[in-house]
Amino acid sequence: MANSGFDIELDEVTLAGARRGDLPACERIYRRFQRPAFTVAMRICRCREMAQEVTQEAFITAFRRIRQFRGDAPFWGWLRRVVVNHAISALRRLPSAEVVEFEDYQAWHESHAEQAGQAMDLENALARLSDEDRTIVWLHDVEGYKHHEIARLFDRTESFSKTRLARARRQLRELIGAEGEPGAAGVILQQEGT
Repeated sequence: MANSGFDIELDEVTLAGARRGDLPACERIYRRFQRPAFTVAMRICRCREMAQEVTQEAFITAFRRIRQFRGDAPFWGWLRRVVVNHAISALRRLPSAEVVEFEDYQAWHESHAEQAGQAMDLENALARLSDEDRTIVWLHDVEGYKHHEIARLFDRTESFSKTRLARARRQLRELIGAEGEPGAAGVILQQEGT
């Protein structure tokens, strides 16, 4: 999966302590993973308060179920899946119309002004997608989830994920006006063959 800030190594001593219920070990895990967990929740939920709630609930669940972590994959991957599952569940509980928050983008250097503008265009376009489409785009193109993994998260088929991703990419191209132009939408607007 793509490097999303979650790929933080966790030492076995801390993990063993958390499995025993050692609060300092749990706190170390929380402090190391809170920011990337919140970022993923924010990308899926688009609402700061909801993302904070999702992050807290995900950590509570993770600490309650930490003994279920088998260690056959990195801890960060397991924790990220817990966060994603909580975020998708939170979206399912929403009424159909929800207020959207937009973050302010400021270029800290003149050369970053164009990138900031492109990021704003992409953020605005992503915000206009349905919650499901935006989440699928984010999970596939940014987090690196495979279609079969996305299908499992949504309790749907793999073709559901592929179809929704293709449709969302097409819609993003139209919204950004990037037909045939590379760059503005970056990896999200890659060829629809994936």
